Amino acid sequence: MSGAQALLEQLRSEGVRHIFGNPGTSEGAIMASLEAYPDLRYILVAQEGVAMGAADGYARATGRPAFVSLHIETGLSNGLSLLFNAFAGGTPLVLSAANSDVGRQVAGRTDLAGLVRPFTKWSAEAAQAEQIPGLVRRAFTEARTPPTGPAFVGFASNALDATADVDVVPSASVFARVAPDPRGVDRAVAALVQADRPAIVLGDRVAQYDAVAEAVGVAERLGARVYGASYPAMLFPTNHPQWCGPLAAYMPAYREALGPADAVLVVGAKAFHAFFDPPVQVLNPSARLVHLDCNAGEIGQSQPTDVGILADVKFGLRALATALEAGMTGAQKAAASARAAELAQQTAVRRAALNRPNAAGATGGSGAEGGDGRPMRPSRLMAELAAALPANAIVVDDAVSSRPALHAAHAFTRPGEVHAERAGGAIGWGMGAALGVQLAHPDEPVVAVVGDGSAMMTAQALWTASAYGIPAVYVICNNAGYRILKMNLRRYFRDVLGDPERPSRYIGMDVPQPWDLAAVARAMGVAGERIEDPAAIGPALRWALAARKPALLDVVIDPAL
Repeated sequence: MSGAQALLEQLRSEGVRHIFGNPGTSEGAIMASLEAYPDLRYILVAQEGVAMGAADGYARATGRPAFVSLHIETGLSNGLSLLFNAFAGGTPLVLSAANSDVGRQVAGRTDLAGLVRPFTKWSAEAAQAEQIPGLVRRAFTEARTPPTGPAFVGFASNALDATADVDVVPSASVFARVAPDPRGVDRAVAALVQADRPAIVLGDRVAQYDAVAEAVGVAERLGARVYGASYPAMLFPTNHPQWCGPLAAYMPAYREALGPADAVLVVGAKAFHAFFDPPVQVLNPSARLVHLDCNAGEIGQSQPTDVGILADVKFGLRALATALEAGMTGAQKAAASARAAELAQQTAVRRAALNRPNAAGATGGSGAEGGDGRPMRPSRLMAELAAALPANAIVVDDAVSSRPALHAAHAFTRPGEVHAERAGGAIGWGMGAALGVQLAHPDEPVVAVVGDGSAMMTAQALWTASAYGIPAVYVICNNAGYRILKMNLRRYFRDVLGDPERPSRYIGMDVPQPWDLAAVARAMGVAGERIEDPAAIGPALRWALAARKPALLDVVIDPAL
């Protein structure tokens, strides 16, 4: 068969059902061959970042590698920012691009595999047709084995056009979930049970490897405070009394939260990284640090680590819970119960304050945060949104600076209930990710909460939603600017320059011509409504979800810091 046919047959054998892409001339052989493969649905995007976001969302929602097809170096380069996010967050996907003929070395030919190598687990290019199935198999194996991440395969145009005898078989079933070394478990337990102020920091791989229940079990046995290195998925129930929220990614926040701890357990996380600071000592020097992860490169990366355990996080947490139950003395168990009870009391007081009606009669924040002011505060938007979300809704969280308000208003308790922006920092993820999550869960309501700056990066996702009838609903947090940049500039003034009161004109961070995302949506065939009245949010969201068509609610919010 031709190399292009071999590629499509191999994708079929891997269980691929969607190809996210934007084709060019070099992909002509693939596109022509696709006509004979109606079971492989090509999802056309109008900008490559949309394809990367959609594949990322689909892979995270299904737990299986997604497949992306971009065009030579030009299209591939457009996808690099969100490829970096996928790499930093460990998303299992296979990225591809067709290249010019291998004979074009003199005329100039880009090394596509080299172009993406810094942001992939593995990358290669097929120069001959017979190489294609094996390289694609290898890419899928690399993508889905721990630590998961993106892999790349390029295809020379001569390899796609040539014919060869090939073997098309699915990639091997690799059983890669590794149990922890019992010696490491014993040492970890010895460090943790002696703590008077234990803390736990959880990362994305807790959710990825279905270890939430095990994390709760360890936290409850220790009576520990629980933080998220971030919150890219439901990695711990946010209504649990021991949940203390995600850590802000800067050193003062780390030290404020974890400075009192005398033992810290980090699980499945890229921990203690801050943009403004080199890796420095975060914990109290006398505190013991235990780090459990399936990614050896994360253990001990930035902090002195007393016990490092390389293992599947679910198996590792399960072993820790069992060993804690067996090894804790009666006095240690009583102390853990007392810590948990104190945390529960503190959490109840904090939540009561959040839910206390303000002067305007609204809940979900203090008088300054709630109420009926125009433009509304982010907390009011999130309170109205939380009240209107159906119980089975899946939230795609690309809210950027409004994320704390979302978490204050809504409790995430179900695995798979939320998919949020991962490590990496490139904006533009959420618009495409909502498409992928909705394709993975066609019968569930998917609501994407997206900052206006991120939405504008990949607004072309609205066209794909309309063209393919993908009924994701977008709620845009429209503050007419890059509020997150303003917040980080304030941190720069405070933490780097030591001048927290320094004034700023926030050059390049305000939008003098406000973005009308509702009009953009309507221009692309999606129902769009601009909302300034908080009371209109609930009815508009319920109508959009009932229609089972793509829709966008462009909500005007206060840009104040």
